[in-house]
Amino acid sequence: MDIEMKIKEAIEESGISLRELERRTGIERRYLKTIQELPADEILLHEVILIAHALGKAIEDLFVARTFKIK
Repeated sequence: MDIEMKIKEAIEESGISLRELERRTGIERRYLKTIQELPADEILLHEVILIAHALGKAIEDLFVARTFKIK
């Protein structure tokens, strides 16, 4: 199963600037830009929690499963 993050989309939908998101999460803007492009397995769970909370979203709203392979 491939899991992707929808952080970039969630930030754009919220209308919150990276500067404001940095203030709300304590995560530097440069890293927030990087996080938007990282694979899901390279982002720390506590970062996802901080971002979701700052955007007023549930954590599961920031994930999307792309493919399922059942054996």
